[in-house]
Amino acid sequence: MRLFIGYKAWKEEEYLLNRMTFDDLVKAYVTYPAIQVYALILIAAVTAGVATIQSIPLFFLSLVLGALIFPIAWYITHRFILHGSWMYKTPWLAGLWKRVHYDHHRYPNDLSVLFGGLHTTLPPILLIAGPVGWLIGGLPCACAAVAGTVTMTMYTEFLHAGEHLAFEPKSKFWRDIKRRHLAHHFHNENGNYGIAEFFWDRTFGTFYPETADAPRSATARNLGYTDEMAEKFPWVKELTEAEAGPRKAMRNRGAVS
Repeated sequence: MRLFIGYKAWKEEEYLLNRMTFDDLVKAYVTYPAIQVYALILIAAVTAGVATIQSIPLFFLSLVLGALIFPIAWYITHRFILHGSWMYKTPWLAGLWKRVHYDHHRYPNDLSVLFGGLHTTLPPILLIAGPVGWLIGGLPCACAAVAGTVTMTMYTEFLHAGEHLAFEPKSKFWRDIKRRHLAHHFHNENGNYGIAEFFWDRTFGTFYPETADAPRSATARNLGYTDEMAEKFPWVKELTEAEAGPRKAMRNRGAVS
């Protein structure tokens, strides 16, 4: 197995989660360039933090806070940005919205549009976790907070991929989060915004444990980007129609769960 490969080479492979085994997922995960960059940042942040550490309690406090930043940041981003309509209504943001979330709901088994891109994940990690840690205890705590957020990012990316993989997890925890996340995709997208936990969904009233607890939505797969919306705001539609070749055919084979 080639460990270090570029984005282009990685995406040229056929990574359909409904056709992959758990071992296939592990191989795809560890060879994805963004995951490898996260691992390098994690090593660098921990090394720099430990080398300059001044207070062990503050260091570990920052690490924990960094990890806790991820769930609330993801909830806010997922609910109010990725499930909002303002991005696809804006020409210069439509392509980003398409890649980051629209394609994932249209092709939930396509691993290449499940993992986040570094251009969308690193800025908030560094600009939110870093300053929080710095305020607690300067450079070592900033490094610890970044390390905590990166760790949660990597953990959540793997669980998220597993939620779409065609396998039955042995863990009750993983079975539960998988059922709730798939309900978000195929039953009602206006709830269950969490990935690996649903604390903030419960806090803000968007959690539904079973499909019977929420009405079926007609827009779970298109996020409200209907034909009517496409007529008014055509940029996502134009980009989608421009996709051609083997990649499009591969996605179509994986479009059904």
